[in-house]
Amino acid sequence: MSRDGLIPVVPNADGRFRFARQIAVRFGDLDALGHVNHVVYLTYVEQVRTAYFQEVMGLAIPDDLTWVIASVNYTFLAPLGFGDVVEVGWRIRRLGRASADYEAEIWRGETVVARGNGTLVNAEPRAGRSVPIPDGWREAVATYEGIAAVDERPSLS
Repeated sequence: MSRDGLIPVVPNADGRFRFARQIAVRFGDLDALGHVNHVVYLTYVEQVRTAYFQEVMGLAIPDDLTWVIASVNYTFLAPLGFGDVVEVGWRIRRLGRASADYEAEIWRGETVVARGNGTLVNAEPRAGRSVPIPDGWREAVATYEGIAAVDERPSLS
């Protein structure tokens, strides 16, 4: 068990997610219809993302946390209920100068119940602007994920 209380699990079958954790659905996660509300799926992803920041990047949470979510896009494929146990896989797939694109999946057994992606921006909270990703974080992620340390987005022009 990791220090965040999440249980590490074997990565998913296709190998895209080296970082995955197991989460049990709590009664409080249910909505009035008796299934997990869509917003709670995102809290599962948040828990695993935070564990990734701690374990892969070495961040002290909350003191070192300067990432903000710039965008998020999820597709919900199957309902979850009380007592379900899910695995959540999370990874950074692209590192830019000050941003990173990520993706996540949630599985119940062999079934993908939700998948999504988004963009994080490293920010200076007091100034309200983006700042470059520190080299140590960048190197840790690039090594762990096997991706380029900087991969700028293609120009829209």
